[in-house]
Amino acid sequence: MDGTNTLSFESKLQQLLDRVDNGLDKSEGSIIYDALAPIAMQLWIEESKFRSILEQAFAVTAEGRFLDLIAKDYGLERTPAAAAWVELTFTGIPDAVIPEGTTVGIENSDISYATTAEAVIGSQGKTTVTARCKQPGVIGNVKADTIRLLFDPVKDIWTVNHIAPAAGGLNQESDESLRGRILYQKRNPEHGGTESDYKRWALSVTGVTYAEAINCGRGLGTVDVVVGADGDLEHVCLEVRKLIELKKPLGVDVIVKPVIPEPMTVKVKVIGLNEAAAKNAVYAYLRKVDIGGTIYLSKIVAALIAAGAEDASILEPKANLELPIDRSLQAEVIIV
Repeated sequence: MDGTNTLSFESKLQQLLDRVDNGLDKSEGSIIYDALAPIAMQLWIEESKFRSILEQAFAVTAEGRFLDLIAKDYGLERTPAAAAWVELTFTGIPDAVIPEGTTVGIENSDISYATTAEAVIGSQGKTTVTARCKQPGVIGNVKADTIRLLFDPVKDIWTVNHIAPAAGGLNQESDESLRGRILYQKRNPEHGGTESDYKRWALSVTGVTYAEAINCGRGLGTVDVVVGADGDLEHVCLEVRKLIELKKPLGVDVIVKPVIPEPMTVKVKVIGLNEAAAKNAVYAYLRKVDIGGTIYLSKIVAALIAAGAEDASILEPKANLELPIDRSLQAEVIIV
């Protein structure tokens, strides 16, 4: 029997009852039954706790801080949450000063942003300054023309707005993502510079969510490492480059490059489902397509049917599309 399997309370109670002489009354409600039931319950609770503790010792089942501790054994760290940033445009009287830390926000929302530097209104009656969201995570990645509320009234400042969306907000790395990086390190030991080594090294850098190595992509003795990240991709690529330079074999020409977005238009004819629901269904499937993955038209249709459409047909593209190894999907969905 698998020692990690926990018996149910009923099975544990039956085990205890089986040890009592059959000549005694062991039926439910008897003195013996009522005396053993609490013991069986406590044994079941303790065994359940033991199994839970045991599961936290293995990367495939560990969660939360226990998974973080396992990650440290392999030199890995969970990617922390990052706050979004945005370029704000303030209007007001020329020479009016906007202090560093001025708080702005969104109507009917708790999301707020603070300016990262002092700014002065120019002769045209406006100025631009960077602000960072006070709440980390993707919650700060708001659309353009959303931040229009001055939480801190500033003398001679009239309005605040932004023409570009806020960006850069990143949630803390999930257990599944961190677990995947840990397991790759465990299952792919270093071999002195193979393709898997370059992928291993890249994935060990905090922030990397995808890595692939292309051997001899630019000729003999060259390796191209493609890296994807949810946060500051340029900074992450630089960190990967620094690490690989320390570990790669001598004489190998290595470049580290970011994943390239691949624009694609998906045009679908849908019957029996409104446009918003149809778009949500298609986008839900497309978000599952990995970097270098394949877009299957049949799965788009299946997603629409599952969402309640009576019928659906794909007008564009005409065939399944396989993304190159260094491309991520950037799709526009059109419902007709």
